[in-house]
Amino acid sequence: MQGFVVLNPDELGQDPAAGMDLAVALGVGHLEIRSAYGSNALVLDDDRLRTVRRLADERGLVVAALASPLWKWCRPEATPGRVDSFGFPTRVPDQDRRRWVDRAISVAGILGTGRIRVFSHLRVEGALTETFPDDPLLPYALERAKAAGVRLLLENEPVCTIAEPAALLDVLRTHPDMGLWLDLGNLHEVGHGTAGAVDALAPYAEYVHVKDYRPAADGTKHFTAAGSGSVPYGELLAALHRVRPALPYALETHVRDDPAGAITQGAAFLRRTIPGGLA
Repeated sequence: MQGFVVLNPDELGQDPAAGMDLAVALGVGHLEIRSAYGSNALVLDDDRLRTVRRLADERGLVVAALASPLWKWCRPEATPGRVDSFGFPTRVPDQDRRRWVDRAISVAGILGTGRIRVFSHLRVEGALTETFPDDPLLPYALERAKAAGVRLLLENEPVCTIAEPAALLDVLRTHPDMGLWLDLGNLHEVGHGTAGAVDALAPYAEYVHVKDYRPAADGTKHFTAAGSGSVPYGELLAALHRVRPALPYALETHVRDDPAGAITQGAAFLRRTIPGGLA
């Protein structure tokens, strides 16, 4: 088995056809869907979703994952910080959350993917921060996903409650029906971008996000093409491949000035860096 590169069309804009055409030009056969036509995928109507699926099918492309915003939320009375939720609300009442879980599973079915990203609640002020492992919604979501033949994959997101290896391992061991959506750039951001951390997490990894950046003087991140920033990808990718040699590697560049160039450069970097290459 061989791993493969995944491209997210919305890195190029809200018309998914442009990103899909770039995927074809680069020989990338898999897509990650997060937003399109100015809306988060979860709030697109079914006809729009079917259009996305049709555009992919016409090009021979497969949707590898739904990059949903589930659990990248807090209660309405909390105050989230700066959060990029791609057109999805960050304050979500308890009574609405089950509906969004159901919707994500429905969207995954329309798109034809078996992977759905989830997060672990936004970190907000004091006692308003919710805990993820014992959230009563989680067993419901895992049961619904299993019945639908899809996997919920937890991303290690710095603005959420579970981002470091020890906490990730705790929740993944507690909930074996959930896998890891491993973001190597985020792992580096929280101070755990090491081969040792990747070795520990790799058995649970089912999907990988690849982005790179250089720290700016003001404390922000300047995003760059994968392999050209500060994330030690040579070390991290080698460690991951030793344990999990066939994974999807999704380019999440966040490069705004030349997204197509960053994706092109990133795909070439991954294909020459992963032992044996990638499809």
